[in-house]
Amino acid sequence: MGFRGSLKVLLVCGLITGAGYVQAQEFDLDAAVAFALKNNPDLNAVQQQLNASSAQTEISRAGHNATLSVSHTARLSDNPLDAFADKLNTRQVIASDFNPELLNQPGSSDLYFTQLALRWPVYTGGRVSAMVEDAEQMEKNRRLQYQYARQKMVYSTSSAYLTILATEQALRIADDAVSAAKQHVKTTSKLASEGRIVESDKLAAEVNLAAIRSQREQAATRYRSALDQFKLVIGLPLNTEITLAAATVAAISDDKDVNEYSQYALVNRKDLAAARALTQAAKARVDAARSVRKPSIELVASSNWYDDTPGFDSQSSSIMGVLSFDLYDGKNTGKIDLALAQQREMQWQLQALEQSVQKQVRDAYNALLESRERLTLASDNVKTAQRTVQLIKQRYGQGRTILLDLLQAERLYTDARTEQLTASLNLDLARVALPLASGALSLAKMVTP
Repeated sequence: MGFRGSLKVLLVCGLITGAGYVQAQEFDLDAAVAFALKNNPDLNAVQQQLNASSAQTEISRAGHNATLSVSHTARLSDNPLDAFADKLNTRQVIASDFNPELLNQPGSSDLYFTQLALRWPVYTGGRVSAMVEDAEQMEKNRRLQYQYARQKMVYSTSSAYLTILATEQALRIADDAVSAAKQHVKTTSKLASEGRIVESDKLAAEVNLAAIRSQREQAATRYRSALDQFKLVIGLPLNTEITLAAATVAAISDDKDVNEYSQYALVNRKDLAAARALTQAAKARVDAARSVRKPSIELVASSNWYDDTPGFDSQSSSIMGVLSFDLYDGKNTGKIDLALAQQREMQWQLQALEQSVQKQVRDAYNALLESRERLTLASDNVKTAQRTVQLIKQRYGQGRTILLDLLQAERLYTDARTEQLTASLNLDLARVALPLASGALSLAKMVTP
């Protein structure tokens, strides 16, 4: 194809400034993909979601661990019970403390209490394990979604890159058409001034030039838009000057039919695997909700220091096991029903995604076949249209046909070249879209040597 070569294609010239030239940033397709995978802001945001999920998994796993805490409390109270307890805790009880009058009116008592406590959840009815499973599956979902986002970035970058090359070539085709139309205006103006042709031929040539110039401006706008889209995809500032190398996307063999691609996609698509992880996470949340109906056992051990001044004079220790069980909580049934409904929602969404994936594979496969056929037809048509222009030029030069016939032939030739270019671009895009749809798109090199 015209835009596939081994030479680098200069897409935007360096800016001329007071300091001199600004060197353009150079890319080939692999370099563009690598740059996008590193710098695209949306992709980096997805990576942070993965990092957050990894942190949440660590938090959930810590639910199995014991907690160790230390606290210090200073208290002043004239409560009789507090006052007597302070004497007991600080080992200061004497016989006169049992005097009813002193017991009832102890006065103010101050206490400094320091505690080192260990709490270990021995059994939680499966709640902690379910929460860990939920977090692990959510992390797996985020990891797979990130991998799929990277694959989509390969496709988006490739699409934007190839579109620039195609629109650049389309602009060249438009420039060729403008050059031919200008020549016709020049020729007809000369012939009309000599009285050798009618004025209408000169006017027709001018109208034709105006129309083709308009089409050329549209092609230039599409080219500039393609440049901006490429920069946006890979994460470049829009005012950056770039130079791109020509690229050839590897062809896809015909050894698989659409059903094979479809079955491969069901097994290997990262987003499908991510959706399956979501269903497992939802199942774990059901288990966590049901765990509230089971007892829990906790072991608590503490060392305590009491003093009536800041210090550690009196120390005591305790260890205990706590068995707890909710006899009734009206919210539990609703929580379980909610978790079950969310689980069924995930299952239905997974089924819908599987069907959507199969449709995507079939669309990509059909687009590949269509593009191949269109390119073959268009290539043949370009040769025919080019030959037609040559023949009509000869006849026009001999005065055997009118200018409108030549203009029409040249317009058809331009349309044939544009169709050939479009079919070629669509074929390249399909060669990347089908591996993406089937889950076979690799981040490794896609460009043929």
